[in-house]
Amino acid sequence: MDASALDFWLGEWDCDWDGGRGTNSIVRELDDRVVVERFEALAPEPFTGMSVSVFDEGSGWRQTWVDSNSSYWHLVGSTLPDGSLVFGTPERVDAEHVYKRMVFWNVADDGFSWRWEASPDGERWQERWAIRYTRRP
Repeated sequence: MDASALDFWLGEWDCDWDGGRGTNSIVRELDDRVVVERFEALAPEPFTGMSVSVFDEGSGWRQTWVDSNSSYWHLVGSTLPDGSLVFGTPERVDAEHVYKRMVFWNVADDGFSWRWEASPDGERWQERWAIRYTRRP
């Protein structure tokens, strides 16, 4: 994975999932070295969140996520054997004491799929939320 791995994500997005919808805006800032995400989930369960992602030549992609539900996670980027991009917590987090990760897959110019997963051991993953991203014109 290199510094251009998140370029597919840049832009303005409509997000849809079972029972909800939202928007996401992703831009490069700070001399194009930081990818900044601003997410908004609309009704029925509104919340907002943001992430900053940075590529380091020595350690790869790192991301910090915060949101209006008081969540804070540090995530590390990697790829799955099928080529999907993953950002996951390197340790167990939250009151559940589970690993969490997000997976970007089925990437095309006009959209992609995203899922949020949790695991008690970092081996067996359970999907908790799936979003379909559609690029805005």
